[in-house]
Amino acid sequence: MQEFCSHYLSDVKETYNLVPESLSHHLRLSDYILELNADARILNLLSAQSPHILAQQQFTRNEWAILTLILQQYPGYASHEMLLAELTSLSEAECRHRLLESQQIGPEAVKREFRPVYRALAGIRAKLNKLCPQLKISLLRCSGYVIMLAPDWEDATDQTLLSGKLSR
Repeated sequence: MQEFCSHYLSDVKETYNLVPESLSHHLRLSDYILELNADARILNLLSAQSPHILAQQQFTRNEWAILTLILQQYPGYASHEMLLAELTSLSEAECRHRLLESQQIGPEAVKREFRPVYRALAGIRAKLNKLCPQLKISLLRCSGYVIMLAPDWEDATDQTLLSGKLSR
């Protein structure tokens, strides 16, 4: 019985992962906890004071693959070829080559090649906006995508921290 319980608990730990504390701390989400449920592809926003779900969003397979890759790369970014490789059976090197070839053809070819990633990003952005509006997935031109705090939220948080008042 004890072996079953410890196996079950390890499965639960793998299913529910908290977003790294460094991410939450850096993004100034100290009042909230982001929790990932990999099996159901759900991201929960929990209250840190009294643990309960404040908001919840379920993601498609492609959205989940892209979101978790971007979270894993934090504080860095996920490159375009990493994102494309995540949704295809190609390696990062093959994706880099395909993206370079499409750039030589023209912007429409790049859009066509990157379309699955664009679709997933659009869904992630919409769902993150409902879940936690201050979290944004941003483009780093010619590099990739990164998760960050919305600039207006960051400014407001900095101002409230300076005045000694933090209210959300």
